[in-house]
Amino acid sequence: MASSNNDTTPLYCGTGMDNFHTSYKNMHGYISLVVCILGTIANTLNIIVLTRREMRSPTNAILTGLAVADLAVMLEYIPYTVHDYILKDSLPREEKLSYGWACFIMFHSIFAQVLHTISIWLTVTLAVWRYIAVGYPQKNRLWCGMRTTIITITTAYVVCVLVVSPSLYLITAIAEWMEQLDAEGNVIKSVPVSQYLIDYRNELQAAVFPPLNATPLSLMANDTQGLNVSVLSTTPMPTTAVPPPTVVRNVTVYRLSHSDLALHKPLLLNATFLIYSVVIKLIPCIALTILSVRLILALLEAKRRRKKLTSKPASTTSTAASSNGTKTVVNGKSAERPRKNSKTLEKEKQTDRTTRMLLAVLLLFLITEFPQGIMGLLNTVLGNAFLLQCYLKLSDLMDILALINSSINFILYCSMSKQFRSTFTLLFRPKFLDKWLPVAQDELTATRADGLQRSVVAAAPDKCQSIHKQPQVVTLAATTTTTTTQVTNL
Repeated sequence: MASSNNDTTPLYCGTGMDNFHTSYKNMHGYISLVVCILGTIANTLNIIVLTRREMRSPTNAILTGLAVADLAVMLEYIPYTVHDYILKDSLPREEKLSYGWACFIMFHSIFAQVLHTISIWLTVTLAVWRYIAVGYPQKNRLWCGMRTTIITITTAYVVCVLVVSPSLYLITAIAEWMEQLDAEGNVIKSVPVSQYLIDYRNELQAAVFPPLNATPLSLMANDTQGLNVSVLSTTPMPTTAVPPPTVVRNVTVYRLSHSDLALHKPLLLNATFLIYSVVIKLIPCIALTILSVRLILALLEAKRRRKKLTSKPASTTSTAASSNGTKTVVNGKSAERPRKNSKTLEKEKQTDRTTRMLLAVLLLFLITEFPQGIMGLLNTVLGNAFLLQCYLKLSDLMDILALINSSINFILYCSMSKQFRSTFTLLFRPKFLDKWLPVAQDELTATRADGLQRSVVAAAPDKCQSIHKQPQVVTLAATTTTTTTQVTNL
């Protein structure tokens, strides 16, 4: 730990954090590989189902964009976890830290962060869209139409790439190191070969007394491969009764390090950490918290308003019927309003179920993202000591939480969305099961009809509005009116 080298270094995390990091690191590779494989399958199914014609809607378009980003994260993380965790003991040192792998690590650090940022802001967009649908239903089609949704999704992808990629690229670089290994492959000594690291260390040695024992703290933080911080010092090993280990071979390795610009411009490094912790993590999490609370309040208000509306027309109708002595006849039946209210009630219940499902997505997202934002902010405020003692030790745990969050949405959709389950059944249910487990035809027909209506509304909202404004013809012939009503609803 850092406190062993310098007594003045504050202690933020004790030996318990080291023990947890060591024990979990041995399992992280296998756990993350299983999560990535299952998440890849789940997000692929999400994309297939959500892009069906009967499932097209602004909300499902955002969920599709979210599934695409999550799928890319899963596919990219698989080679990373296989190489760095599962095969780490079987690969030679020079192959494990080759130049090609260092290039992939640099790509991984930028690509994963860009896609994760896209997922965050698409989740915020989802919360805003749903709040408008629940809180301002009369404005929903105008503000959150399909065209506006597609533009918003495209903007999220483009802006996140332009904002995140340059900042991460400027502060990272691939550095060359020379390592001396013993007969068992353990590192005896490691010295930088890249000239900018040598110059930076010389600058620190010239500024710190005694110069020969100076070990740059910033270089300690650059080693993400578990290298002991003591190997950064080029001073000879102290002479003891035990003979020093024999150097068997020298190998050249490559690691992702802070760039020359980042080492000489600490303000740029701090600004990057602030962008990561505040703009990418904390601000979206705070926005999601506020929107989630507003959604819950709007859901309760809609439930209370629906109960009030469904109970009032019955007394009004009975009073009017008793005073006038007449009955309203529609579709050959003497009670029009209860039928209309039942259809409206079912549609509002479907809206509530969708809102609850999206609330589950938002709350799960907050559980996994809020701690990362807090850790990133503490890393910026407390500096390298917190980075070495706490942040890097919890990086594997934060990774697996983010992977689980990106792979579990399929379970939420299946458990909370009847339309998603019905569409999934239509697509992937084996036909031979129909003999033993027949599917209710009315449910499948309702799914297709609802999807057709969604497609028509998304394609021609003005035309649908004009159709809904036309008065329905009231007739006493039950058969003719029923047919006319079905055609009009379609």
